[in-house]
Amino acid sequence: MKTYADVLLDLPVDATLRTYIERQGLVLPSDFSWTDDATTSAALIDAIQSWPDPAVRDRIIAGLQVSMQLAHPRGKQAMFQVASHSPALIGLIACLSDQHRAFWLFVHHPALFEQAAEIDYVEGHIQQAQQHELGVTVPVRRDVASMSAFCEAIKAFYKFELGCGEVCIAHILDRAQGTQLVSVHAKDLAMLRLEFEGVTLTRRVGSPNIHMVLEYSAITGAARTIIRGGAKYHDMLAQAFTRHLLGVEVTATRLRPPTLDLSPLKLGFQVPQAVEDGFVALQVKSITLMSPDTHLKAEFTAMASSEHECVTELIAARLPRDNPLAHHWLVSAASINLYYAPPPGKQRSPVVTVEVTRRGRLSLHKYDENLRAQLERYLVSIGILQEKQTLSMQVASRGESTDLVHEHGE
Repeated sequence: MKTYADVLLDLPVDATLRTYIERQGLVLPSDFSWTDDATTSAALIDAIQSWPDPAVRDRIIAGLQVSMQLAHPRGKQAMFQVASHSPALIGLIACLSDQHRAFWLFVHHPALFEQAAEIDYVEGHIQQAQQHELGVTVPVRRDVASMSAFCEAIKAFYKFELGCGEVCIAHILDRAQGTQLVSVHAKDLAMLRLEFEGVTLTRRVGSPNIHMVLEYSAITGAARTIIRGGAKYHDMLAQAFTRHLLGVEVTATRLRPPTLDLSPLKLGFQVPQAVEDGFVALQVKSITLMSPDTHLKAEFTAMASSEHECVTELIAARLPRDNPLAHHWLVSAASINLYYAPPPGKQRSPVVTVEVTRRGRLSLHKYDENLRAQLERYLVSIGILQEKQTLSMQVASRGESTDLVHEHGE
């Protein structure tokens, strides 16, 4: 795990670092050499460690640690997304690394840094999201009264369920692909923590943050929720959103995760658009089947020796008389591989894998926003997903301006 000293050694010694150090109250000698080299970074580390005021040391170290949360490729995507229509974009492009970008945004544009952190939180927890087909395609209300009513509904729920939540703060962020991200922070039960404050060890009263987010597309009417707790918590957040921020009452049954029809995969994965987008081979790698009476489940997987042949073709060839695909067995889950051409000098083909279940689970969270939208389009084209079940069908293609910005950002 990286420490604040590692961060300082990674960062260039530039005007941003100098501004940050001086802003925190660390006074350096007037003849301190602000040259961009490892010697200066080491001198800064020594100065921080030897500074007599622990409050100053703690502020500097805490800020450096916080900046690390966006110092990775997913955080980079989030930073460029929030800065795409602001003057900060030029500054991000000029930065030398993801760590430099994160620190630069933290120092010069703290509000944008917090927005990027919200997006990064969503992308990092998307595998825990629950999908909802709201069936409502209206703009999100942003007026004070609607936001206040939304927060009051969440507060009332947590007060009844857990005896907490007396404070609730929510804000809305417009995402690049046209969706709205509603981020909510509620106050959890108070805790008495044993912590150091400067050089004093004390028990300090504090309340943890209950973080929840909802992303909504006014184009498709789809939403996804990320919240700690079971289905009751997901439904609460979705209902409070539709009632107060969309102005519509939605029945509880509409909030349940969608059931997907995977039967098109019995014929393989035939998506011409994927070939046009650069994939050289498409394969249903594995498939899980349920007998019509639901008493038997079987899983088939294509081995590496099949050379990208779909498992459905292998089943038909080797079980011509007892092919379960031809006897109305239900497809309950599948794994799909999409292969790129091998890089020059390589034999192994890069692969993108999509795992999907009849219960609506999709493994698209592993990929960046544009590739995820691209894969959603493929699933729509063969009938597994409907457009109303996606958040980003309006994204026309991969390789948008944000990707071009990212390429020039390193």
